[in-house]
Order: sequence, then C-alpha cells, then structure tokens
Amino acid sequence: MRRRFNVTGVCNPQRHYMVRLDDRLKEIKENYVDEGSYFVINKGRQYGKTTTLAALETYLEDNYLVLSLDFQQIEMAKFADDVLFSQTFAKKLSRAFQFAKAEDKDRLLQVLHDFMKENAEGGLSELFECLSELCGISLRPVVLMIDEVDSASNNQVFVDFLAQLRGYYLKRDKMPIFHSVILAGVYSIKNLKLKLRAESQHQYNSPWNIAAEFEIEMRFSSSQIAAMLTEYEADHHTGMNTGLVAEEIYAYTSGYPVLVSSICKRIDETLCGTEGFETPQIAWTKDGVAEAVKRMLKVSTPLFESMVKQLDSYTELRAIIESIIYQGMKIPFSPDEKAVSMGVMFGFLTEKNGQVAIANRIFEMYLMNYLM
Repeated sequence: MRRRFNVTGVCNPQRHYMVRLDDRLKEIKENYVDEGSYFVINKGRQYGKTTTLAALETYLEDNYLVLSLDFQQIEMAKFADDVLFSQTFAKKLSRAFQFAKAEDKDRLLQVLHDFMKENAEGGLSELFECLSELCGISLRPVVLMIDEVDSASNNQVFVDFLAQLRGYYLKRDKMPIFHSVILAGVYSIKNLKLKLRAESQHQYNSPWNIAAEFEIEMRFSSSQIAAMLTEYEADHHTGMNTGLVAEEIYAYTSGYPVLVSSICKRIDETLCGTEGFETPQIAWTKDGVAEAVKRMLKVSTPLFESMVKQLDSYTELRAIIESIIYQGMKIPFSPDEKAVSMGVMFGFLTEKNGQVAIANRIFEMYLMNYLM
C-alpha cells in the first residue's frame, strides 16, 4: 500500500509519511510516566496530540497496563450526574481493556463488571473505590489516558472527577490508584470556568494543581521534517534536496505539525504534474513549497475554520492579533495576560525575543487576508 501524507486523524507509520516520534515517546516515558506524574498535553488543534497518545500507548504497553479513553465519544448527557457518568466511565474503561496488553486482564475486568452490576446507583465515590481496587491488584502499574478531555470540562461532574483523582493521587501511598494519568486537549483544565448557576454567573475551580508541567516540544524541527522527506525520497526518487525543502517548509510553518503535512500532501498529490511543476523534481523545491502554501490559503480547512471561530469568540485575542498585523505593535510577552495565554493555547501566538508574535508565516498570511 502506498504511503501518503496525512492531515486527518491519527498518523500511522505503516500508512503515512510522518515525523518519527521515538525520541519524544522516550522522553515522555522517562520524565513523566516512569516518575508517576499526572499531566496534561495542551496544544492547538491538529498539533499531533492524538497521534502522540496512540503511539505512546503502544510504547508503554510492555511495562504498564495502559487504558485509553476519548471523552469526545461520551455524550454530554452522560455528564448530567455522577451516577450516570460513573456507569458510563466504567463501560468505556471495560472496552479499553479489549486493546490493553495484560496477563490478568480477565481478573481486572471482573472488578469493573462487579461494580456496574452491584453499584447501579453508585456515584464517583463508589467508582473510585472500584478503580483503587483494580489498580491495587493489577500485576502492572496502571496508566490512564484520556483524549479530548476538554470536551467535558464545562460541567460540575467533570470537576468532581478531577477532584477524586487528585484526592487519590495525594494519598496513593495508602490507597492504590493509577500510576500515571495523561490528559490531552486544547483548553487548559488547570483552572476551569464553570457555568454552575445562572448563565451570567461563573465560577473558577482549580482541581488539577497536582499536574506536572508538560514541557516537551511537539513542533517539528527542520531536521525532523528532513528525515520524513528522506523516507519519501527513498520511495519516489524525485531528486529533491531534502534539507533545503525541509528548511523552507519550516520557514513557513515553524513546525506546526498539520501545516507541515499539508504542504507535503499538496505538493505530492495536487501540485506535481501541473503547469510550471510538471515533474516531481520541479515540484519539490522552494518554488513548489511557496505554491503549495499559496493554494492552501485559498481553501477552507478545519484548522482555519477553528481559527476564525476562536477570533469571533474572543474579541481581546482578535484585537491583539490585529494590532500586531496592522499596526506593527510591540507587545511584551506575558503568559499571565488572558488574551495572550489564550492565543498561545490555541497555537496562534508565540513568544519571540520577549514579544508576542504570530506563531508562523502561514497563520500570519491567513490572518492578514481574513482580517482585511
């Protein structure tokens, strides 16, 4: 099967050309999982979070029992109360066992099934008693992964769930619980803004102050992009200068994963053979990269649509971006500034020489066209 560049869903090295994640996985395992950390991977849309979790699940399975969930697959109605959520969580966890690698899988599954059968009205307290028992008898340390965790963040049941995790984490020398917990999403959940009463009233909650800072770089470097292109070149023999093309792609994207793949995919699948780029050797050049970017900016993509949505929702963020693009303002970078923090979280903004800057040239070009 011909490998392709992928811009949707999880990347698989057997089917897709992708940056190799071995060094990143090793760093996460040694610096976070082995240390028993609870942490959150907060990155913008299509930043490789789900791909990283999928690869990490396989990477850890020889040493840990890894249970992987996706909160986007749980309907909002299931978060209505803790009883309904607890039963749903237990069912999802039992399904996760189907993909887990463990010698004592059947014995652990029985613990979950007993909970669902005997505690039909049991809430979070009963659920965590079950999870503690499960972790206590497991032959391997248990790692819990939850993707798209921010899809559930604006409700009280989720805050209570995090609070239970925090409580057991602080007492895990006495009460067994997950060895490590990995949450992934766009929005930060360290401080949750909840609509708990009237629509106009909000409350902030900090149930996750035990989380370790996740400081591993997830952008692609030019050398990583070059290594990916070298694999492509070995299959297609275009004659490209992989290092030069990789540097040009990086210059436009600053290593934003989906933008890197989007340029490569457009060159490979739509640019080659068109006027001015009749052969792959001509297409895989600096001019080819520039043309791919030009064509990308003319098409609506999920990433660009998300960007527009966020700018419409957060007027302060929009104002900062407009002032940078149109007025050339120099804004000191302060992560405590709400709009700046929001822009960094979404992946739109970054820090450059102590100033707030647009994260990459493609975003700058798109935003300039959009805001005009």
